[in-house]
Amino acid sequence: MLTIFMEFLLFICFAYFLGSIPFGKIIGYIYGVDIQKKGSGNIGFTNSLRTLGWKPAVLVLIGDILKGFIPTKIALLFLSLDQALIIALVAIFAHIFPIWLKFKGGKGVASGLGALLAVNPLITVIAFIVFLAVFLTTKIVSISSILSTYALPIIAYFIFPKLIIFYLVLSIIVTWTHRENLARLLKGTEKRII
Repeated sequence: MLTIFMEFLLFICFAYFLGSIPFGKIIGYIYGVDIQKKGSGNIGFTNSLRTLGWKPAVLVLIGDILKGFIPTKIALLFLSLDQALIIALVAIFAHIFPIWLKFKGGKGVASGLGALLAVNPLITVIAFIVFLAVFLTTKIVSISSILSTYALPIIAYFIFPKLIIFYLVLSIIVTWTHRENLARLLKGTEKRII
């Protein structure tokens, strides 16, 4: 029993360590830019795109996706589904609250995408189609991210009901991390990507 608990604890530590790697900060540093002092100050893909350009932003996106995917995928191989879902949430929270940046990180979308791909690729692809549909209509990343996460539990209801609670929790997290974006959306001042 103790061994099982220790194994789970090690997975939590691994997920947090990997999830907290601030790729946006690191890649920004390589390009001579402190991304936390530019644009929105966020270390994720959208601010990287605005402040660094497409190539570095894509590197940030890949890194952030992988740090959600890798710990979740490994956890699914060795732990129960419920435990693996906890590991996925730890990786996402680590991106939002990285110890290396005084717990001021990103919004959890890309790392969440990586975790979602590990958990259920089919549901993730359908939700990504929702993201694209909203984004192509609005050109606003924040509302596209929020609405696509709320599509997850609805899709899961028909495909894999056991994941509904996990997806609902993720939706709440993403809504909370985008609270400032929501305020700007209500004011009509949220920036578009054209």
